[in-house]
Amino acid sequence: MKPTLTFETLELPVAELGPESSVPDLMGEKILQNQLTFDLEEGDDIHPGYGRVENSYPYRQFNTYTRTLTMQKVDTAVLENRHLRAVFLPGYGGRLWSLEDKAAGRNLLYTNDVLQFSNLAVRNAWFSGGVEWNIGIIGHNPFTTAPLYTARLEEKGVPVLRMYEYEQVRGVCYQMDFWLGEEDKFLNCRFKIINENSGVTPMYWWSNIAVPEYEGGRVVVPAEKAYTLKNMCVYKTDIPVVNGVDVTAYNDIPTSIDYFFDIPEAAPKFIANLDRGGWGLLQRSTGRLVSRKLFCWGNQPASDHWQEFLTQKAGRYVEIQAGLAKTQYGCLPMPPHSEWEWVEQYGPVQLDPALLKETHRRRYEAIEDQLAAEGAVEAMERLLEDTASMDRRKARLWTEVTAALGQPRPVPYEYNFRAYV
Repeated sequence: MKPTLTFETLELPVAELGPESSVPDLMGEKILQNQLTFDLEEGDDIHPGYGRVENSYPYRQFNTYTRTLTMQKVDTAVLENRHLRAVFLPGYGGRLWSLEDKAAGRNLLYTNDVLQFSNLAVRNAWFSGGVEWNIGIIGHNPFTTAPLYTARLEEKGVPVLRMYEYEQVRGVCYQMDFWLGEEDKFLNCRFKIINENSGVTPMYWWSNIAVPEYEGGRVVVPAEKAYTLKNMCVYKTDIPVVNGVDVTAYNDIPTSIDYFFDIPEAAPKFIANLDRGGWGLLQRSTGRLVSRKLFCWGNQPASDHWQEFLTQKAGRYVEIQAGLAKTQYGCLPMPPHSEWEWVEQYGPVQLDPALLKETHRRRYEAIEDQLAAEGAVEAMERLLEDTASMDRRKARLWTEVTAALGQPRPVPYEYNFRAYV
């Protein structure tokens, strides 16, 4: 089939989000990253604490939501070809909600069966599932429950979904373009941040990917070390075994924890989540996204309660993430009058199931071999370069997304993303 982009609706149970607070966020929330200490070597350049903020001012909090669920129609944007079907939620931060591998007849992501809010984002309200695009300040971003500007264009006959916004804390614009070519087996995602400020700006980006917590599943990432946390102190450790636990086997991790994998500079940048049959999601990117992360809720009663609190029947999940910096404990200095751009791709991967019983290194080398055989790393870099002109082209705004949400915006029908000159 020819690739398509359609604007549809999805019916599912949704909690009442309620109106924003009547005043900007002045008090802030208790933010973990603002209370940490660090025990690192001189070469561990993670910019600890850089870019910290005490609150989300000038944004207002979403703190009037309830836990009462009602069936509602949620606006979606759907990209599809004969290999993949990708569903986005433009009214909720542009989240990639599901990604179906048609050959396997399975969803590569963890997709919640409800939109149930909890106090985990920088503006309070947050929900689990899909891929969340986090920009600007540390944490779940200011737009996680807010609509983005949403538009459509075509590139060489292929429909492109564009979503964009202006992030007020850092004073930067960001743009996200998504598309599927006719024979693409990976979803193409092109991202761009523009800092038009006259000074250096602390910058943060993490693509937060919710994936099923498979029984007997594994995370695969090309790293031998990771940054993690113990007693509020950040330190670096060898992996895969940490304190007697193989952390790539997330079913065995006892408590909720982050592992930020330190990928060598010359290594391909990817992370995969595999079931016990060796099938699962592979996320890969061009070199600007230097790091990958695993967050696991852990396996104890408190962990179970959090998982149950966020869903009805969708089951357990873990998060794998991809970021600009080595960790989420600090931001990167973004030069004035500059642009940062990169490509991410999301699609299926299949390893020999026997590899899940071999070493961590053997598993990640097997994916490295696949990427090398396909020339995937070089192809992504070429794709980033070849779509530079598309990145600056006009798109036709999908005005219905904000009107349907009861939040109309005074924006032009034609939009040309501002580019630094």
